[in-house]
Amino acid sequence: MTLKCRTLNCQTALIIALTLTTSSAFSQTPVDTTKLREPYPEPKSAFAEVMSVPVFILDIPFDILKGITKFVVSDLQIGPMASNVINSVNDIKKSTGFYPAFGTGGRSGVQFGVGFTSQPVWTEQERLKLKASFSSHDYQAHKALYRMPDFFSSNFHVALRAQYTKKPWELFHGLGNESLESNKVNYNPERSNFQAIGTWEMSPRWEFEFSGGYNAYNIFDGEDPKLEGNVSDILSKFSFSPDVMRGTRFWTAGAALNHDWRNSKGRTTSGGQEIINVAYNKSTRNTDELEFWRVSVDLRQHLEIFKQRTLAFRVLVQSVDVTDNSPILPFYLLTGLGGPDNLRGYRIDRFMDNDAVLASVEYRYPLLEVIDAFIFVDEGRVFSSISEDFKWHDWKYSYGGGLRIFNRDNLLARVFMAKGKEAARFNLEFGGTF
Repeated sequence: MTLKCRTLNCQTALIIALTLTTSSAFSQTPVDTTKLREPYPEPKSAFAEVMSVPVFILDIPFDILKGITKFVVSDLQIGPMASNVINSVNDIKKSTGFYPAFGTGGRSGVQFGVGFTSQPVWTEQERLKLKASFSSHDYQAHKALYRMPDFFSSNFHVALRAQYTKKPWELFHGLGNESLESNKVNYNPERSNFQAIGTWEMSPRWEFEFSGGYNAYNIFDGEDPKLEGNVSDILSKFSFSPDVMRGTRFWTAGAALNHDWRNSKGRTTSGGQEIINVAYNKSTRNTDELEFWRVSVDLRQHLEIFKQRTLAFRVLVQSVDVTDNSPILPFYLLTGLGGPDNLRGYRIDRFMDNDAVLASVEYRYPLLEVIDAFIFVDEGRVFSSISEDFKWHDWKYSYGGGLRIFNRDNLLARVFMAKGKEAARFNLEFGGTF
């Protein structure tokens, strides 16, 4: 017998029954919990908005160069190989392509040039960097660097480096710890060098590096019109023999051991680093039997005293020693003290002799997530021989402070002011290890 729902109540009951049956069936299907609502982006702070402006500005040269390159190439007849090269240039990214180079240095004057960075060359992880720069004082610096990570294995890397520099306004103050600022003269060093470097990461904390290279030095008259620059007159002024300012050609073979147990390479609050470098150098000329060794030991230690406020200590010992049958070293191959990497309140290589010792202390404290402020004191001295002529008096000092900018893995830049017994110095340095 067939039943028919003719009344409103019967129809309502049927709808409710179908609804319950359908709901029951769907309730047995598991809920997909993997699709979560995307969180709303957090609003940027005023500081973040301001910091985003330089990135936009840095992008402008790449956009302009990309547009100009495409415009010029469109009117040329080019072969397939040139076409591939130009297409790779047009595909400009922040880390790949041409970029302008500008800057200013106290002696070099206004610097300008162009650089090129390419990645990859043949493999995904390779990197080629080229840079050529000139300055208003006729300085030149041309560099080429090629890196090949994971050459034989994931923990072995290779790098090739070639460089040419010429510095017509360089300063020389004499030799020894007692050299005077008032005795400064001007000379023009020209250097060409090539170096091949292999790096073996033995473990996360131990690294071994070996290298080989060729160096060529020439010394010319300085071009600063305000200072004595004639090489013959400089030799007479300091009572030097001609060998002190002669040119050289020599091969170098070196090795370095790096034990890095810092807790972070960006904001380091504990741990330390020990770096030992040894290099053997031999002249390529039959008429100049130059032969010498260069050794350095660099010890660093970090101690957190309170909430990422850290004391950083450094002791650096450097020594150069000629063999018994070698002639004397030209002055520019001696150990130098001064510059942004050691005695920061003085010019680069302000004090020169066979050996040098440096001690530094820094107090670092956080300002922002990626910026630390620091104050420091450096003490250093050069010696004709550390073992025979070591003295505790007349050490040169410098002091100052600045900012360190970093990410999780590296120190990106330092900017600081330093003062010694001579003029105060301002430094902006990209990269660095201490």
